[in-house]
Parts: sequence; C-alpha cells; structure tokens
Amino acid sequence: MWEKGISAFVGLHHSLDTLRCYLQLAQKYGYTRLFTSLHIPEADPNLLLSNFQIFVNDAKSLGYSITADISPQALTLLGGTLSDAASLKALGLSALRLDYGFSPEQIAAFTHSSGIEVELNGSTVTSGILQQLYEAKADFTKIRACHNYYPRPETGLSFPLFAQRSKLLREYDIPVFAFIPSLSSPRGPIFAGLPTLEKHRHLSPELAAKELLASELVDGLLFGDPLVAETELAAIAALQATCMELKVTVNPNASMTEQKILFAEHTNRIDPGEGVIRSQEARNLCSSIIPPRTATPRQIGAVTIDNQDYLRYMGEMQIIQSPLPADPRVNLAAQVIPEEIFLLSYLSPGKSFRLKEQTKHES
Repeated sequence: MWEKGISAFVGLHHSLDTLRCYLQLAQKYGYTRLFTSLHIPEADPNLLLSNFQIFVNDAKSLGYSITADISPQALTLLGGTLSDAASLKALGLSALRLDYGFSPEQIAAFTHSSGIEVELNGSTVTSGILQQLYEAKADFTKIRACHNYYPRPETGLSFPLFAQRSKLLREYDIPVFAFIPSLSSPRGPIFAGLPTLEKHRHLSPELAAKELLASELVDGLLFGDPLVAETELAAIAALQATCMELKVTVNPNASMTEQKILFAEHTNRIDPGEGVIRSQEARNLCSSIIPPRTATPRQIGAVTIDNQDYLRYMGEMQIIQSPLPADPRVNLAAQVIPEEIFLLSYLSPGKSFRLKEQTKHES
C-alpha cells in the first residue's frame, strides 16, 4: 500500500475556506498526507501567523498526517523549539521537515524528545549525514524522508541521482516520498510545476506517478502544487503500486476473446523472452478460437495475441520491446500509447500489469 499526499500553503492568498474545501476533496479520494511550508518567501507573514493553526486543526480533523517544512527562525516565530516537546505537539504536526539550519545532533535528540517524526530532505541526504545520525544514536523509527520539489525549470533531479539517494535511504529502512507536479494548478511565482524529477515537469501527474511507483523507490507520492484539479486527484488515486497500468489504443478488429485477454490482470513471466514481455495468464483466458488477421510488423509497444495458427500457443499475449517482423500466426491487438512506451523498461520479470484503453478525451 502506498500513501497519497497533497500540498497546501497558508499565506499565499488562498482563503481558509478554499483550503478547507481542497482538503475535503482530496480526502474523498484517499489522500492522507499533507505537506506545508512555513518559509515560502512569497508567503504573507501576517496571514501565515494568523491562519496556520486554524489550517492545521482543519487538516487534523480530516485525518491528515501533516508535515511542515520549517526553519529554526520559523519554528521560533510559532513559539516552538526543538527541545520543547509540549509546544511542538501543541502545533498539531505529525512531522517536521528539518533541512538547513539543524545539526545531526539536534535532529537525533529530536527523534527521542519530541513525540513527532523527523522528515529529512531526501534529495540532499548523504551517507555522511546518515552516519552522523547513527553515531548520534537517532531513533530511525522516527525518521522518514521526502525528496525536494523544484520550482525553477532545469533544477529538478535527474533520475539516476534520485535513485541513488532513495536507495541510500532504503539501506537505513527510512520511508521515502517524492513530489509530482500539477498541470492544472502550478504554484507561483514561477508557475512551472513543483516536481522532484526534472523530466516530470511537463508530464501529466499520472505519468510521473506511474514512473515513480514503477521504480519501487518510493513509499508515497505528494502533489507539490496546491489546489490541483479533481481529475488529477482521481487519476493518481486510481493507481496501484503493485500493478503497473499501461494505456493502449485497441485494434478495432480485435475479437471479443482478444479484448477479454487484453483487459485482464497480467504478470510478466519470470522467464520472459529476450525482446518481449509475456503474460503468464493470457493463454488460460482464451475461451474461443482466435482467427488470424493480416500480419503486420511488430513495433515497440505493440500488444500481440497469438491466433489459432500458433496451435497450443493460441491466446499468448506479448508486449513487444524490440522490433520483430510480421508473423501470420500473431495478431496485433493493441498498441501502448507513445507517451508510456518508456514504462516498459520497468516491467521486470514477475511484475504485475494491466492494460487500459485510452479514452477519446485523452488522445
């Protein structure tokens, strides 16, 4: 089970009523984590001080686990200190994201004294920092990590660096979260999305989420941008971490039997072919004869189903990863949409997947 989260910020001229409605909408779709920040330069400090506690209380009443990105100055402004557990609990936060300005020794002590969790910046963590926390006897059961988000274009992480830092955190059994952007409601003043990975900046949040979940390097995802559209909330809520969903266009000549096979749940065989993903279940789903159709070359992303001329292999479903020639025994049943072909590299042996027909409004 993976956790879904949103971000919302006090002091950016969104009314408390607007924020409350957004929290309620996201809760309806199963979002349980909330990220907020107490040191956004563009935030109105007067609004921040007057509205922050009301906002947190609203979120708590809806069952959110709340993380606040905080600096030593902002913590003091709110009347809390790292050594004052009572004042921190009174804020109603589940975790503090301690980044710049806090030493490993302070963070380690905080894990024992505060009663709430510490969230590390997963994008800047190093083996040296984690070793210092270990030597300072930090309680690692009270530590989680969330990667940064990057408002300015061209500053987001590369996937290799994201993977390196995430795997390092995994070595210490620290849960890892990351941000995906919204195309419907990018946050100012740059209005270019708040992704963790630069490659996700202009992708749909659904596609960004699919890649991060498929990487198996995150325990949860959060929208970095606030007040995202309901359609985006719903699309992310429908994803399963344990079963990759691929959108396809369906061959209009595909038979009912072929369509039944296409839209079942599948597992890539433990021993797939060199250039194909092979469904472990498909042949057992074949309930009637599949006649042959005109054969065409099999391009990357083609979804094929073997016809009756392949004898006992009839019903075999494959997704092509390397181009193959036409074969009269093989029907082209569907095609993975171009935007999602790169996800095929994440379909490792034994991984579950399902196909979903692309709707007309998505085309």
